[in-house]
Amino acid sequence: MTGFKDQRRCPRIESENRIGYVLYNEMRIKVDHGSGRTINLSQTGILLETKKILNGSYIILVTIDLEGKKVKVKGKVVTSRYIDSSGSYLTGIEFIGPKNEQREAVVAFVKAYQHRKHHADV
Repeated sequence: MTGFKDQRRCPRIESENRIGYVLYNEMRIKVDHGSGRTINLSQTGILLETKKILNGSYIILVTIDLEGKKVKVKGKVVTSRYIDSSGSYLTGIEFIGPKNEQREAVVAFVKAYQHRKHHADV
């Protein structure tokens, strides 16, 4: 029954989930890669904290789900701002592509976060 529960919720959480990314310019040429920390996410987008500004148009986010499979989701960088207190950048990313793939990726992000949080609390 976990599938039903996942389908009816619209996850929007604050998380400590670290994910990798690959950044592309408008010509779809790879311009950067690295990792960041998700701050919050929903079925439409994600807020990512990184140590460098993400100057690019398109991004692929990568995480590992609980079964150990690599999950990728495509997005578009829509905002980026510097935070003085932490010395990091917050980047708003809007998901692009089929809605079912977006939902599956968000659920994978949430499950990975919940799994890490649960094991960290033990």
